[in-house]
Amino acid sequence: MASGLLHAMVIAAGLVITWTVIQDESRPKPRPIISDFRSTAFLPVQTLPVPEAPAIDETPEIESPPEIMIPVLPELTEPTWANMDMSYGSSQSSSDTQAEFAGARVTNARSLVYVIDASGSMMTWLPMVLDALEQSLERLSPSQRFSVLFFQRDRSIPVPPERLVKASPANIDRVMKWSSRGANLIPGGGSNPMPALEQAFALEPDVIFLLSEGLDGTNGSTLEVDQLFQRLDTLNPIADPVNSTRWTRIQCIEIGADQENDDDGDSTMQRLGERYGGSDGWIRLGRKELAKQPAGAP
Repeated sequence: MASGLLHAMVIAAGLVITWTVIQDESRPKPRPIISDFRSTAFLPVQTLPVPEAPAIDETPEIESPPEIMIPVLPELTEPTWANMDMSYGSSQSSSDTQAEFAGARVTNARSLVYVIDASGSMMTWLPMVLDALEQSLERLSPSQRFSVLFFQRDRSIPVPPERLVKASPANIDRVMKWSSRGANLIPGGGSNPMPALEQAFALEPDVIFLLSEGLDGTNGSTLEVDQLFQRLDTLNPIADPVNSTRWTRIQCIEIGADQENDDDGDSTMQRLGERYGGSDGWIRLGRKELAKQPAGAP
């Protein structure tokens, strides 16, 4: 009986450990998202030594071998799994994984969620934003998937079918018709992005495009901003400690007046973009810049 009990305990412990490992590895590592198109897509290659001709003391003279030209590639950073994944992805068509929205560009993104401010301050901006959204969706490859969420007050407004769908002409047309119908989307109230961001992270996308006129006026105190970041750290933790890559990259687009105010300092949108999207994770656009976005043709 003692031996049987001991064996049963060992088997139970093995099952618990196996289940824990399976749960930890249930989600693959995040894809390394690039936003500036300047990353080199090759792994480091060491320079080969130039062979020396053997010394000959006696005649007759023999022509020395021609000089061998060895190409030297630019020095790269130490290879990690991210470098190798980018090198592999570069062998495929980069146009299949590019995405651009209101001046923010990323590549290597298979799935995207657009989170757009629909508060009262967006009343005059929303028509131009919807034009930029349609242009962005039309540039996507059919192999990419997307979803669109709007936010106002303390609620999220998902565009049906409320899940990631393929970027097919039919799905794009359905989303734009719903978003352009005034009864479905009426700007008003404040702008709390947290409910929409929570719903966006539940879809586990590679990239979230977050567009807003600004979050500082609605968040209020610094404590609330800190709580926003704490919640995002929980929803979007660091997945690769080697290069601090998170599961999802947040690309922030802040729109406002055509003339920038140098006294604004770091906005909440800028801090959010730099924290969850890196040095290229935030841009600011004025009305004229947003209106000058290129047409929808790829």
